Amino acid sequence: MEQQSPLAGITVVEFGNTIAGPFTARILGELGAEVIKFEPANGGDPVRKWPRPYVDGMPAPFQALNRGKKSVTVDLRDEDQKEALFRFITEKADVLVQNTRPGGMEKLGLGATALCAAAPRLIYCNITGFGHAGPLKDLAGYDPLIQAFAGIVSVTGEADRPPSRVGVSIVDIATATWATIGIQAALLRRVNTGRGGVVDASLFESALNMMLMPMAQMLAGGAVPGRSGLRGPLVAPNNAYQVSDGLLVITTAVDAQFVRLCEVLGLPELATDPRYGTVSDRMENEASLSESIGVAVAGKSRAEWATLLDAAGIPNAPIQDLDEVMKHAQTIATGMVQSSAEVDFNLVGLPVSIDGERPGFGKPAPKLGADNQLLFDFVQNR
Repeated sequence: MEQQSPLAGITVVEFGNTIAGPFTARILGELGAEVIKFEPANGGDPVRKWPRPYVDGMPAPFQALNRGKKSVTVDLRDEDQKEALFRFITEKADVLVQNTRPGGMEKLGLGATALCAAAPRLIYCNITGFGHAGPLKDLAGYDPLIQAFAGIVSVTGEADRPPSRVGVSIVDIATATWATIGIQAALLRRVNTGRGGVVDASLFESALNMMLMPMAQMLAGGAVPGRSGLRGPLVAPNNAYQVSDGLLVITTAVDAQFVRLCEVLGLPELATDPRYGTVSDRMENEASLSESIGVAVAGKSRAEWATLLDAAGIPNAPIQDLDEVMKHAQTIATGMVQSSAEVDFNLVGLPVSIDGERPGFGKPAPKLGADNQLLFDFVQNR
């Protein structure tokens, strides 16, 4: 018997744009919910206008963020359409996800207070830049701005060079993940109480959560953390080393691993050197330790060292570009890269499996307004 998707029977209404809101709804959709993306009639989600490459006439990022959804265009200046939308949400939707500018949905009469009063079972998820309280709550938030504001940029990059942002939309994706967790928790509570509620997630709060370890060190009396490049801030060795064909990251978290590493490197004397006796000692003398390791590893390739280090149980990984990652046997084995049955296009799936099965690709992203008939039929049949 075919396994039922965990969120089968759940209807999600999305008022999402760019990344965090749409990705939240995509997660819910791939877990089995029906996702209806309501978009402005005059162009839709701004990501539809992002630059090439295109897939099926749409930018690749739009496909990545919106696959499997339905698209309905609405003109919220039209009172009849707004009334129809209000009724559709309160009568049909289980979840609403929105990451429009703070206050925008309230001005339209589609805020959490109005909709949840009309539909107490509705779960209304706000995704904002800075959260629902505080002096910045009404500002929009974008991933690079939040990386800067929350301190992520301050700890990213080399110590003697300007700071750097993380090279992917890490805060947007993290916020979508936390929003999904909140929505699922609210759905579970609704099973027990019959009551929906309001879920709030924000880019700033998600970014602060990412900083929990350096923040804990600082609050415990440590220095304000700075940038250390590829060198890890907590244990040593924990760095990238130049080998014959690239860079190899080697990490040891416990003393026993360090002793084995010294043996593999042909440097048994380091294991008994008092400068490197404990994790704290190794951190204090990280520069000299890394220099010794760098000299020892220079003559072999990443693959040769991986074979030796893996056999000894020493954590290590090559620094790979994305092409190498996609071709690696481990990436292929996970099944994370999924193919569309309708479009010649591959996308990365959700990083979770249930009973050994990863949610499938489903349908590609919808054309703008492809499902307008859905709202029309609802109005006609009421």
